[in-house]
Amino acid sequence: MFSAIFKDQVGFLITAPLAILVVAAACFWLTHHVGRRPWAHAALGASVAAELALTLFLPSGAATADGTHTCVINRNVAEPFATEQGLLNLLLFLPIGFFGLMALRSLLPILAGSILLSLATELLQTLLPWVHRGCDSSDLEMNSLGGIAGALLAWALLRFRRRPVAPLRRHARATALTSAVLLGGAAIAWALWITPTAVDATSLQLTGGKEQQAAQRAIQQAFGDRYTINNVQLRPGVDDAPDTLLVALDSGSAELSWPDASQLNVSLESSSQTTSASFPVPGVTHAPAGEKDALPIARRYAEEHYPIELRDAEPQVYPVGERAELGWIVSWRRRDGNGVLMPMRLDVQINTAGRVSQLLVRSANDPRDLPPVKVDKASAQRAALDSLGLPKGADHVRASESELLAVQRGGKWRAQWMTAFEADDKNVILEPVYVDANSGKVDPRASRKQKIDPPDSVEDGAVETTIN
Repeated sequence: MFSAIFKDQVGFLITAPLAILVVAAACFWLTHHVGRRPWAHAALGASVAAELALTLFLPSGAATADGTHTCVINRNVAEPFATEQGLLNLLLFLPIGFFGLMALRSLLPILAGSILLSLATELLQTLLPWVHRGCDSSDLEMNSLGGIAGALLAWALLRFRRRPVAPLRRHARATALTSAVLLGGAAIAWALWITPTAVDATSLQLTGGKEQQAAQRAIQQAFGDRYTINNVQLRPGVDDAPDTLLVALDSGSAELSWPDASQLNVSLESSSQTTSASFPVPGVTHAPAGEKDALPIARRYAEEHYPIELRDAEPQVYPVGERAELGWIVSWRRRDGNGVLMPMRLDVQINTAGRVSQLLVRSANDPRDLPPVKVDKASAQRAALDSLGLPKGADHVRASESELLAVQRGGKWRAQWMTAFEADDKNVILEPVYVDANSGKVDPRASRKQKIDPPDSVEDGAVETTIN
């Protein structure tokens, strides 16, 4: 994580420590002459300077295109405790609270100051034009708790060593007035410039042995012992989407659906320049010259690693790139006797050197006892078109493609026609509509996440990861 944060930040890594040392030296010099714990004040100044440098001056990417100031409100207040970012935010403010009390010896101002500093940091992160981060309630929560924990730790240490700490009431009035003024300013800034967005999860979560073992099994099945897993994190699903394990490899990355572990998506290489990061297929001695050569290479790989997925499945080969400069995707799908596309999927991308560069495998048993198909394609398209509340200006909307899929709804498998649309006005974007192939009714529970994009619509060598 740290290598990614500080990558290509040589200037920051030089100037930030120097600035922190200057602030610490200034705090020491100012308090040394009055004999008020200069070392503790120096440590407090360094802690605050480090926090401001990391949160407000560390380059972090481009600004949003529309210039909006957004603050994410995480409904799950327990989530930050299970994330690496949350724990780091807590540790960032721990020395501020600790050295703050060691320097000032007054608990109430330090507790309030830690919370207010965290609040100011979050607001400035979304308001200052050079920061480009946005604010997050989870960061405010963990920063504040870190400052409070540090202050309480220092208070316990001072009590143990019988050192004096000012009583709470001594600075209560001044702390309350200062806090009220600063909170009022924050409220005005919030009302004028901040757009709150409520979500159920905001951060990648830490994983345990169960998740790491599942990732290890999936990678070993796909590539044996060739790749080493460096890290596994959990990305919570949004709405009804499943969670995802994000797997960092020593060469490339992978995603594994969780907790079912049924879909694995691996990217080892994503450019036209072939590298040693891609996976060599044993027995392949010549680079493929075209689709006919890519198919047997992909089949050789699939027979070794995913023989069950090949059963009764028919392959199709698609070039990746205008001139197949990224290679070819060989896709295996399976249909039942009624032409219903089964959920199993195996896509193997072979690069121009004859090696596996990307992989998508969805392991799923064919659903049994699907309701009979009574609605044909044309009828499903008419029902889908009739169901659209066409937006103004969406003239000449028509069905562009329809696919008969096995889709799981409410724990039960159904056969449904997925119909996508296109319009003459390219600014009009319409979500695909699912029509039940047995009843002919539009399924209101369907969502875009369940769309299946055919491999020939994939661009730039990316293997599609949507789930049906």
